[in-house]
Amino acid sequence: MMNLNHAMLALVLSFFFVITQLSTPVQAGSDLQFLASTTDQEGVLYGPPIPSQIPTLASRSGSNLPKDVLTITPQTLAYTVQKGDSLYEIAKVFGTSPQALSQMNSIANPSLLTVGQELQVPNINNQQITTDYKIKQVLSADLTAYTAGPESTGKSPGHPAYGITASGKYVKDQHTIATDPAVIPLGTKVYIEGIGIRTSEDTGGAILGNRIDVYMNDLKEAIQFGVKRNIKVYILEDSDVSA
Repeated sequence: MMNLNHAMLALVLSFFFVITQLSTPVQAGSDLQFLASTTDQEGVLYGPPIPSQIPTLASRSGSNLPKDVLTITPQTLAYTVQKGDSLYEIAKVFGTSPQALSQMNSIANPSLLTVGQELQVPNINNQQITTDYKIKQVLSADLTAYTAGPESTGKSPGHPAYGITASGKYVKDQHTIATDPAVIPLGTKVYIEGIGIRTSEDTGGAILGNRIDVYMNDLKEAIQFGVKRNIKVYILEDSDVSA
């Protein structure tokens, strides 16, 4: 009776193994060699034959890999000026100085804030933000900074092309970057570690390969920026784009 039960079990397991093998794709050229089945002292089969070589899984292409939604911890956050706000009070709330806020937002006269005006303020609580973008690609790049002035573009205020990018749009602080279109096409949004989300809207004769020029309004700030090497850059796409 025991041998009959064992035989029935072996038959069921063998049938399951055959069905599994038939439903599993095998790579061309795979050579499946089977070892002897496991048996007990009475020679009764316990389970299906075990393959000595298991076909490797085909590697998944990059386009089929799951894409993470970009979550960032920006250095600054956007704050909208409310009625009764002053630069002093805003600075106090966000743990900084009125002078720092003025410089950060290129404010010439701190007393001329307007309701609805958007300011960049320090992210003192390291607040994370989930963006509307997915990560398409990650690369390393060298960063430099430029301005719209003659020191970077050869054009001065009053020139008909002053401040106009290769895309035809005007440069914008904390928005515009220049890239090599062969690496990062115009119109592409990227997240640069330590910088934030920027949009490729400009090019430059010296901006080749994995090099990015970050636009800044302030010449002194651009000079102090210097050169930053091997910075991680995330190429983004809208989160509703199918994988």
